[in-house]
Amino acid sequence: MKRTDGEGFWGRYSAIMVSVVLSLVITAVMVIVSVRLGEEIGQRVIMRDLAGSERTSTQIALRALMQMERDQKAGAALSPELAKTLRERSERISHTIKVFREGGRMPEEASRNPLRVEWFSKEFTESNAKVDALWRPFEQRIQRVLDAPEPPPAQVTDAVQHGLANIEPLLAEMTALIDIVQKRTEANSRLLAEVQYGGAAALLLNFLFTVFVALGRLRAGDRAVVQSNKQTQDILATVKEGLFLVSSDFAVGDRMSQSLPQIMQRRVEPGMNLIELLRPMVAAQTLEATRDYLGLLFGKRVKENLVASLNPLSEVPVAGGSDGRGQAQPRYLNFQFNRVQEGEGTVHLLVTVSDATERVRLTQEIAAAKTRTREEMESLLRVLSRDSAEVRFFLHRIGVVLERINDDLRQAAARRGGTDYLELVHAIFRDVHSLKSEAAALNLEMLEALAHNFEVDLIGLRDRGEVEGSDMVKMTVHLDDMFECAATIREFLDRISGGNDARAPVAATPAQRLVEGWSGLAERIAHDQGKQVQLQMQLEGLDRVPAETLVALRAIGLQLLRNAVAHGIEPAQERAALGKPAAGAIAFRSADAGSRQIELSVRDDGRGIDVARVRAALAASGRYTPEQLESLSDRDAMMKIFEPGVSTAADSGDRDAGHGVGMDLVMKQVRAMAGTISMSTKVGAYTEFRIRLPVAEAKPAPAAAADGGDFQLTF
Repeated sequence: MKRTDGEGFWGRYSAIMVSVVLSLVITAVMVIVSVRLGEEIGQRVIMRDLAGSERTSTQIALRALMQMERDQKAGAALSPELAKTLRERSERISHTIKVFREGGRMPEEASRNPLRVEWFSKEFTESNAKVDALWRPFEQRIQRVLDAPEPPPAQVTDAVQHGLANIEPLLAEMTALIDIVQKRTEANSRLLAEVQYGGAAALLLNFLFTVFVALGRLRAGDRAVVQSNKQTQDILATVKEGLFLVSSDFAVGDRMSQSLPQIMQRRVEPGMNLIELLRPMVAAQTLEATRDYLGLLFGKRVKENLVASLNPLSEVPVAGGSDGRGQAQPRYLNFQFNRVQEGEGTVHLLVTVSDATERVRLTQEIAAAKTRTREEMESLLRVLSRDSAEVRFFLHRIGVVLERINDDLRQAAARRGGTDYLELVHAIFRDVHSLKSEAAALNLEMLEALAHNFEVDLIGLRDRGEVEGSDMVKMTVHLDDMFECAATIREFLDRISGGNDARAPVAATPAQRLVEGWSGLAERIAHDQGKQVQLQMQLEGLDRVPAETLVALRAIGLQLLRNAVAHGIEPAQERAALGKPAAGAIAFRSADAGSRQIELSVRDDGRGIDVARVRAALAASGRYTPEQLESLSDRDAMMKIFEPGVSTAADSGDRDAGHGVGMDLVMKQVRAMAGTISMSTKVGAYTEFRIRLPVAEAKPAPAAAADGGDFQLTF
């Protein structure tokens, strides 16, 4: 049987109509009950106020009587004000008892709603009757006092004594009356809240039911459209990617996923221009490429798949990245564009935006981890190519130095106040820089890299000038990293050798031990800086040099070697322009200098040390005013290269630069061994250092030695 339109309507919407009627009924019941309870609560509030006023009036009336009694005993005349107060309070109490018995309102409160007897509970009426019974004898005595023009003292005293004798039970009954009203008020308030909450819950459930039925009926009648819209809304509400449509004029469509503004980290509204939306986020070149790319996608001749690889917004870096704590960090978004066609024409592009930051970060971390693993394996393999005894000796030395640094940090933390943390930073910097040079010479790149990271933080502390105890905490992290790396290399050597070196130890000469790894280090630094170097070694007189002196010479020589390659030798093109050979020459010579001394000279044929460049570095450091620099002689200015923190290196991140600690390290080593140092240089020609150290036991030189006759300087 075919249904008529009317039958179809009532069949489809009858449940909704019932739900609407039910909502009206629930609302009406809730309003009626709420009004009724509200009216009762209002009555209870009036009753509570009257009962409280009644109790207060009783106390005031008794106090007025007592004052009259005192006045009479003092021979004073009766106060009209006291009589008035007593009369008003007595009448208010009597009226209140009457209103609580018969209903109505107080004479002086004509504007208030009258109390109705039906609101009075049995308990309330009984309590009011008790109040009345206690009040009447008291009221009679008060009235006799008020009726007499000059009440006899005996009447006043009788009224006072009666009041004092009965005030406590009278007030107790009045308090009970207040409690009865208060409890009833609270019960009504709870009931009103329950009715309102219950009604609201019923309305909500009915509303949900109505929505459910309506959606069900709509799905049944218009399944295709409704189901399509619902699925679209569900997708837009739950999808993690940003989805929206963009028209041929680059306008953002009306529908977009809820996650889009969060992914874009900015407000996105329908009608916005996509190009303008992206302008503050991507580079100008990328923006122009995006405009051209979208133009291609809206064209008819270009196939979508063929131009997908040209997408300029694939994992594009965007500005405004944050880690959620206000700290900036790199952020990447990935935009995909798919055509929405009608017939043969493209009417919209469906844009899918996803946050690719984590994917890019993981890709970079994986690549970095692979590189790091490969470098660590190569570094460990290079360890095998070194003399195991030499590596083990260095690992022992690094352990000793790191333990000393750790002890210094611990002692400084224990002293707290008065600790010169900046001087401690300089001392740690010298030790770490020396270890880095040794690690670089032995091709232990893992340790060299850790020492360089240590240096970077030390540079920040040193250049800041003011160092606090809390700044030293991070140093322990670097110490742990270097301890762990040294232990890893030591364990690697132990496993390879089975606890004993399988290879026979090489009987190295003192000269060989002195320059172990220097050639490789020089070649590596030169290669990194696009230079060429040749080392010339003529080492004599080292056979009788004690081990301690040999270690000092090696530390000094390593630093001078790094300085010569990094700062002294010019790039090949610059040398060619000066008529020099492409490869720079660095000559190391040692010889017995007599008087139980050994001399080490290091000479390079590089650019020399320009005093003007040194002055510029001093000015850039901020340690000296222009007037102070002007007063320095060239010799005094040149001497400043031996101060900690003075560096002519342009890049503080260069791992081969001294960062202002290299020459400080050299000077401290020479002074510690009671030696002497001289320097001569010529701009564009050469730089030469000559270091003399005693070969017998010698006490460290006094602190002022480096500023006295132990230092020579030649230009």
